[in-house]
Amino acid sequence: MPLIKENPKTKVVIDPEILEEVSEEAQVVVHCSFYNDPTYYEGDIGLRVWKETYIIDEQTGVINQMVKAFSIVYQPEWEWIKPGQTKRFTMVFDALPKSCVSFTLAEIINQPGPFVVKGIARNNSDIYHVKLD
Repeated sequence: MPLIKENPKTKVVIDPEILEEVSEEAQVVVHCSFYNDPTYYEGDIGLRVWKETYIIDEQTGVINQMVKAFSIVYQPEWEWIKPGQTKRFTMVFDALPKSCVSFTLAEIINQPGPFVVKGIARNNSDIYHVKLD
């Protein structure tokens, strides 16, 4: 069996267009928590997420679609949170533009009580933790 000699001077060059495609496939992860504070809310609180939930670049207005939500029900279903309980769930979104500095998490729905969290500062990991209560 012949031996293959490795050339230590081999340099791999990746086409910049391919690198751009890879970075465009990145995602944004938002971990959410909601605390049913019995001093503020009365009784069980219904919680759900709508497919019309987005992250919006505050500088450009670019809107990014939610890809998937985990550990939470989608509208029209409800999940009931008892007083004193905290519900945690995760949403995954399409990537933000590289130029994005801050964004808003928002459900764009025609009913009262949507999630809206403004001024979320962009970080290098694109993993965020927000409180919805």
